[in-house]
Amino acid sequence: MYRDIVMDEIEKTGLIIARIFGIKVDRTHQEYKKEFEKAIGNEYKTELETILALNQDEFEDLIKSDKYSSAKLNALSQILYVFAEPFKDDEATQALLKKVMAIFDVLEQKYRFQTFDNITKRNAIYKYFNIS
Repeated sequence: MYRDIVMDEIEKTGLIIARIFGIKVDRTHQEYKKEFEKAIGNEYKTELETILALNQDEFEDLIKSDKYSSAKLNALSQILYVFAEPFKDDEATQALLKKVMAIFDVLEQKYRFQTFDNITKRNAIYKYFNIS
């Protein structure tokens, strides 16, 4: 039963990510942002602006709390990563990518959760920040 609940949650967050990514590719930035905000509100019971306004320490406290499962954290990292694309050389993109990295760290350290996709994204972020 627990496995079914977890699988349902993973499937639901996968569909959210797919829908958001499809909108980003096919539609306007405004439509994408609207769908992104809807997903954040429905799945994370917060607003996009609230997440973006958190400083790094506040954000890390949030993701280290037991408020979100590893599946929800992973989905949030994917959503924030897609939202940061294309990587611009500005403070907003840097802040988003630092939040994505923080989620990856929590997933790896607290949940022992790592995927090839996350490793690839981590490497792209390292490249963006010129970290080897």
